[in-house]
Amino acid sequence: MDNITYTLADINQTSIIADFRIKFLLDFGGPQPIEIQNKLREELHEYFNKHLVNNSYICYFASVDDNIAGIGGMKVIEYPGGFKNLQGKRGYIMNMYTSPEFRKKGICSTILKKLMETANNMGIYSFELHATKEGEPVYIKQGFEKHDEPTYRKWDEAQLNNSFNPSPVVF
Repeated sequence: MDNITYTLADINQTSIIADFRIKFLLDFGGPQPIEIQNKLREELHEYFNKHLVNNSYICYFASVDDNIAGIGGMKVIEYPGGFKNLQGKRGYIMNMYTSPEFRKKGICSTILKKLMETANNMGIYSFELHATKEGEPVYIKQGFEKHDEPTYRKWDEAQLNNSFNPSPVVF
């Protein structure tokens, strides 16, 4: 497919990025009520407007003719340094999503390469991601290795529920 163009996203594409993140989340996690989707869309606009400007979120999207075919992003995270990564900067690859009709055409691989090249130009040489089963071959082909480090998560359900129906703040 020769007519694929790749574009580094800027603040003018926050709607595209937000919409594709929601598509990814719906494909991955299943249907959600429209009011939750709309609230998330608002939050995503705010997030991407902030982080695209300060280069702590990098995003590329692929277009075929006038259609957005795929998208991928990288959150720049800064940790205390370690022996393998003295500066502590890491690119967390996320929001990799290709519309079903454009899959298996190299879009995800190309976006991943562009994200890593951009990161390298920023002095970032360490990358991390979480992959779906469908995405694993793409990342393995690019040299990513699966690690057995345990990840623990905790969701404070009461606070999460409050975030959807926040109480008015009283000072």
